[in-house]
Amino acid sequence: MNTTPTLTPSRSSLAGPSTTASAGRWLLAVGELVLVAALSMMLVDQVTGAVIGALGLFPLVAHPAGIALVMTVDVLFGTVLWLVHRGRSTRAILAVAGATTLGFAAPLVPFALVAVVSCMPAHFGIGARPLRAVSSSPVRRGVERVARRWPTVLALLLTFGEFLRPGVSPVWALVLLGAEYLVIGGIRRQFGDRRILALHVVGALAYAALAVAALNVPSVAAGLLIGVGWILHAGWDVALHRADIVTWRWYAEACIVIDLVVGLSAIVAVLSRI
Repeated sequence: MNTTPTLTPSRSSLAGPSTTASAGRWLLAVGELVLVAALSMMLVDQVTGAVIGALGLFPLVAHPAGIALVMTVDVLFGTVLWLVHRGRSTRAILAVAGATTLGFAAPLVPFALVAVVSCMPAHFGIGARPLRAVSSSPVRRGVERVARRWPTVLALLLTFGEFLRPGVSPVWALVLLGAEYLVIGGIRRQFGDRRILALHVVGALAYAALAVAALNVPSVAAGLLIGVGWILHAGWDVALHRADIVTWRWYAEACIVIDLVVGLSAIVAVLSRI
């Protein structure tokens, strides 16, 4: 008879790694949602502020309820788009929207504390639920089309100030434009093909030369060179986006929009001074 004891793992030890992984995914989902809500509040606020100014609704933000309304819109815009992009159910999205609205609707001070306390249970619930396929209504399909282009939406929010106050970016930004993909590609180890590396080195040198040229010409010509440099860089972004190499596709998509907006803004600013 074999008397050697058999070591049988306990149920808790078997469930340990799985439980830890689930908890990790849950924390990441909650952290992601909180980060998106914070970014949405900061970036969308400039748009709502511009709309309020254009419509002469300044008395609205002089009242606590008006401030709460604006903050609710700021948070929900990006949050809803991101939840749709991540495939969350309409019911879950409405739960977060309702909790956010409830938090900011309370005309109390401080708003932020009330909102966080009210929204966190819904955020935790979203993080705990697995992603699943959802049925699409016509409205949701429309939102999904916008959500799929979230890098474009993010880029437009980041450059919104250029639409209100066109200006010329500093010359040193051209050097960064030329070097950014060289750095990103190196970090991501994307230059196994030496021809791609050579092209990016040439591009970095070309943009450095463009920056030097902009420093040695009159201000009008310098502004035009800077604007053209940004616009041409959008072509670089398009090439990398289509080939899906060197950088992340979402990053390339966002850069296309940013480069075009900043470049056109510089040209408009220069021409308006002539």
